[in-house]
Amino acid sequence: MYNIGFVLLDNTDEQQYIDSLKNTQLHVHPVNKNEVAETIGNYDGIVINEQQAQNIGLICELIILLKKKRNTFIWVISQRENKMNHIVYLQLGADGILDNECDPEECKLVIINALNRYNRMTPIFEKYTQNTESVPEIQLRPSNFSVLLDGEEINLTKLEFKTIEFLQTNQGVAVSYEEIYKNVWKNEGNDKQYRVSNLIFHLRQKIEKDAAHPKYIKTVRSKGYKLMA
Repeated sequence: MYNIGFVLLDNTDEQQYIDSLKNTQLHVHPVNKNEVAETIGNYDGIVINEQQAQNIGLICELIILLKKKRNTFIWVISQRENKMNHIVYLQLGADGILDNECDPEECKLVIINALNRYNRMTPIFEKYTQNTESVPEIQLRPSNFSVLLDGEEINLTKLEFKTIEFLQTNQGVAVSYEEIYKNVWKNEGNDKQYRVSNLIFHLRQKIEKDAAHPKYIKTVRSKGYKLMA
């Protein structure tokens, strides 16, 4: 299952288009244009619906901002006749243009094939680009829900502490969203993947020097997360 963020540019109801992209492999989340840059780590890819040619300036700014934050897939839904817009988006780093008149099944396959190909190539890429620097050990302090990192004590919430504690017991091994949810919340709930992703986002903000390029908590696409050994 891949998480896709669908950017809402204005108050236009996009639910019909969002629903058309959903299937067993794609979980599509509506996200406000003002929040997507801060939550980009929760998504495997971003879809932006141009809606009107006049939105080109806003979309260009958004593509530049997102690419600075994280190297995440970005697709733009655009009208077929807006060829010049398409070129500009691609030059700025968009990974593809989805024709607003194309069949939804075709659009879904374009997205899924790109993400699948990336997943197959990532282990090979990481093998040859692996950072040889040792990652400082994270020391847990259960008495006050904090961690000691590079001599600095970092205070966490109870849920954040339980999350990193569970990841440390499985250090170096990918654990699923479902496993993390069961060990942290210990109940059944809706949208488990989103709640776990949101918790990891806030945890990274506290322990990572660069949350957009984490050293400690790595995302394992279509699986979950792992704490680096």
